[in-house]
Amino acid sequence: MIRVAVTTAHDASERVAAVFRTYGLSPVVLPCIQPFSGEEEVLLRLRRAASSAHWVLITSARAVVATWPQGGMPAVPVAAVGEASARAVHGAGGRVALWGGSGVEDVLALMSPDLDGRQVVFPHARDADRGTVDRLERLGARVVAGVAYGVVPIAPGPDPVDAVAFGSPSAVEGWVSGRTLDGLSVGAVGPTTAAALRAHGCPPDVVADRPEFGRLAAAMAQRAGERIPS
Repeated sequence: MIRVAVTTAHDASERVAAVFRTYGLSPVVLPCIQPFSGEEEVLLRLRRAASSAHWVLITSARAVVATWPQGGMPAVPVAAVGEASARAVHGAGGRVALWGGSGVEDVLALMSPDLDGRQVVFPHARDADRGTVDRLERLGARVVAGVAYGVVPIAPGPDPVDAVAFGSPSAVEGWVSGRTLDGLSVGAVGPTTAAALRAHGCPPDVVADRPEFGRLAAAMAQRAGERIPS
């Protein structure tokens, strides 16, 4: 059975590992990131703004957990990127009005007819691409954005693996700080993570067709099957 390193943070690793098991892979939990919450005053500002917003844009499940750790999301329309984000919104009591599975650009395209003059609240990661806010503003939105969480890269443990599944550029940074990727099959959850791998001279063998671990697990399982001698 192919041993795949799961590089997500400790608090999400078992959930992600379970996904890889369903595809016949053997996940090895080797976290490469350590998350932290944003400043409380920033989170409070985001929560207050969201209560009267026209839209809340959610690009990761962690943004929901950090901003509404006790649940209680307001009943305003939420645009969610990816299934994990949508599940987190529902779990926090929010209302997903628009969902896209191919990345933030697709979600912004769907939102664009209803953005001019609208207030959009965007809780995001510390290292989020400024381009999302710029695009919202170009479409006429009044954006209330703030750092809801961040992650610190950490080196993985030494457990032997055959493959590595990366869910973020930060996880890539964590892995290469302590281990090499030589001889391993490498998977990336999306194009941003794939770009980070290329920057380190390691183009991924597999990139998920949608930014979801289920899609990545399926693609890596298929590749593993193709590489196993008959």
